Amino acid sequence: MSSDTNATTLPTSTRSVTNARNINGSWRASSSQNLNNSALSEEMTYFSTSDGSLDSDRQKKLEESIKTSNPHPLANQWTFYLFKYVANATPKEYEENLKKVATVSTVQNFWAVYNNIIGPDELSSRCSLHFMKSDIHPAWEDPRNENGGAWSFRVTKANTVTVWRELLMMLIGEQFEDCVSKDDDIYGITVSSRYNSDIFNIWNKNSAVSEEAKIMEKIKDALASIELQSPYYKAHKDHADFHKVDTPTSATVNGKGY
Repeated sequence: MSSDTNATTLPTSTRSVTNARNINGSWRASSSQNLNNSALSEEMTYFSTSDGSLDSDRQKKLEESIKTSNPHPLANQWTFYLFKYVANATPKEYEENLKKVATVSTVQNFWAVYNNIIGPDELSSRCSLHFMKSDIHPAWEDPRNENGGAWSFRVTKANTVTVWRELLMMLIGEQFEDCVSKDDDIYGITVSSRYNSDIFNIWNKNSAVSEEAKIMEKIKDALASIELQSPYYKAHKDHADFHKVDTPTSATVNGKGY
């Protein structure tokens, strides 16, 4: 599988940490998990409430946990983003309301951020959380995304937190790498809040080989007890709002996504 992020083999110790459940069956790490300084974006740390405002209590709690403790590196860096919905947003407004939360590179980074940012159950209607590989921008027109697409499905709100958590674990554990062709890669996931169900999108690099992928089969096996409603695949270029851009710089200014 190709990747633009200099992926390395995930150490066995990391796999064991990311796959270890606690006694309550939750993927959440205990409160003793620590965060390395490198986990925080130098551009912005944005721990927010569902209306997009800064939550100082969460920020303080996270900062108090910033310590180094036997880090277990991930195979790739991943970045959390928060999108605050604006009706009929222009591409510029989309970018203005897309906030980079934090970049994680170790298991400890991941849990410290995950345990302190808002979850998908706290999102206002039509707002989104993204989790993207390395510095890949969550916009269809990003040069690394423009030839890709996404698998989409809905789940009931009662299952959203579980599905989000399990998909995150599958991504940082590199569990999708055997489900796509050598010319493809999984670039991230998005969860978008709706009225009575929520939408998930699994981003991939190459829409031309999407039919060869076994992504939905993998997810259905992992979430066997949860109904995945109305699954389908769509190339980014097939969206009416897709706007071709000519340079990487303009892609980060004029992009649009889920």
